Amino acid sequence: MFYVIIVILVSAMLIVLTVTWNTYLSQRHLEERVKVLEKDKSNYESIIEQANDALFVIDIANGNILQCNPAAADLLGYTKAQLEEKTLFDIQPREMLEASSSIVADVWEKKGMIFKNIPFITATGEHLPVECSAKVAPFAGRPAIVIYARDIRERLRLEGEILKQKAIIEEKNKDITDSIEYAKRLQRSVFLEKELLKKLAPDSFIFFKPRDIVSGDFYWFTHFTLTGDITNSDRSRTAAGTDLLVVAAADCTGHGVPGAFMSIIGNTLLNQTINNPDITSPAQALDHVNEELKKMLSQKKDEAPIRDGMDISLCVIDFQNKRLNYAGANNPLFIVRGKAVIELKADKQPITASSEIEARPFTDQTFDLQAGDSIYLFTDGYADQFGGPKGKKFMYKRFEETLINMQDNTMEEQKGILYYTFENWRGNLAQVDDVLVIGIRV
Repeated sequence: MFYVIIVILVSAMLIVLTVTWNTYLSQRHLEERVKVLEKDKSNYESIIEQANDALFVIDIANGNILQCNPAAADLLGYTKAQLEEKTLFDIQPREMLEASSSIVADVWEKKGMIFKNIPFITATGEHLPVECSAKVAPFAGRPAIVIYARDIRERLRLEGEILKQKAIIEEKNKDITDSIEYAKRLQRSVFLEKELLKKLAPDSFIFFKPRDIVSGDFYWFTHFTLTGDITNSDRSRTAAGTDLLVVAAADCTGHGVPGAFMSIIGNTLLNQTINNPDITSPAQALDHVNEELKKMLSQKKDEAPIRDGMDISLCVIDFQNKRLNYAGANNPLFIVRGKAVIELKADKQPITASSEIEARPFTDQTFDLQAGDSIYLFTDGYADQFGGPKGKKFMYKRFEETLINMQDNTMEEQKGILYYTFENWRGNLAQVDDVLVIGIRV
């Protein structure tokens, strides 16, 4: 019996010790947890107190400001204590009470939102534009709305300045665009209408697609009847009374307005060759343009050298005798006969205003045509266009294949094929250059 009593006492003591130890551990854990929570609270309050953005804790039921930080008080010109005696609706315009209440309801429903359509009212009555980020959060055991507000006066000022500058830029751009559009009208008035070529060569087309409003590429053509015999480069003779068609495709230095200025100069110089009795071949015409361009753009010693000019292909077509005379400055001429492309190569020199480049005489080439031959003059814009599945250049090989594959089509149909082939290849990429292709079938 004594032994049983001893066991009971020992067991009771162990239970008491265990409970006491567990209580001690729980108390220590609780105290440590309280310390952590107090530290977190202190850190949180420190962050809130030092935050640059204004913070308001709003009672969801009545709009009372339960808590704010010093930044909020400074923003509106109150003390912290004064501000915490007010409601959200006291610091917003009375005429916007309905909108403010609606926003509170939306925040509660959506659990958060950003708004900047309702200003705050400062202690001095100033309406202060703010951007607010609001969300629902528990506070003191009940739901509340926490609003972070930022003064956006400087942002609005900058946005207003940007809009003002944008309006000025848009107005200047409009003036510039209007001027360029007028320059386009002037440029087009200088050049012959494309449709006039069909009167001189019914089976023909001009595919012309400027990159900008005005173009550095230009086409030129004329028709005249020989008043006297002329000797060709191959020593053959063309008799007086023969009707001749002269056609050129030119690519001037640059794009847009600079190229357009050069195109008008080039057109003017080509017009001079028509009535010049000393010019009886395409090569002589290019020599004249090359020489006169240097004179027109004569350079002063104190100015940077002018190297502008043009690449051009120029041919004279005698439909009656089926002969073609050609000369080119960097730009070749293609003749498609059946399924073959015959290339008349250009002289490897441009027409240029630069006096630093030695001017060599251009070379005439004579070619016997056959019925059904297709003649093509062009600039490099078509072949140089980037596109396709890998964003590469179209290239001249693919251009030649395109010309061969459309020989069963009329020239008007060929113009459409060239357009759709170009656009499909280009896709969403920007057009890189002016595009000009002239086609004439014998």
